[in-house]
Amino acid sequence: MKKLILLCFGIATLSACKKDSEPTPTSPADLLTAKNWRITTYTVFLSGVPLPGAVPACNLDDYLKFNSDKTLVHNAGAIKCNPTDPQTDTGTWSMPSTDKLILMEPNNLSLGSPSVPYDIKELSATTLHISSVPGNGSITADVILTAF
Repeated sequence: MKKLILLCFGIATLSACKKDSEPTPTSPADLLTAKNWRITTYTVFLSGVPLPGAVPACNLDDYLKFNSDKTLVHNAGAIKCNPTDPQTDTGTWSMPSTDKLILMEPNNLSLGSPSVPYDIKELSATTLHISSVPGNGSITADVILTAF
């Protein structure tokens, strides 16, 4: 009987020491703000035709941080295109009226000019796939980012 009581006590002790896990993001905003997002692919199109080499290789190690206060930080990564450029730029982001559209308003971000809307093609805990919404111009961008 003593062994049974000790066994039950041991099991209860082990289960009480269960490590808390990180909360799972539940909303699109939670997914965006949970991690940093590194550019995996960045393709520029002119009238629907891809423009090879339109994005310099030095931009492909850049990453974004979407903060919960709706600020956006663009980090130039390890390889900056111009050594005198700042390491980070800032801006703001929002999801106006839908979780399938993100509006990025950079102060000086390389992902676009002020008030650039992007369609969210995919948003998961590991992948953010966005495409610029075609406007009056014929240049669009398709960007895939990976969480880290």
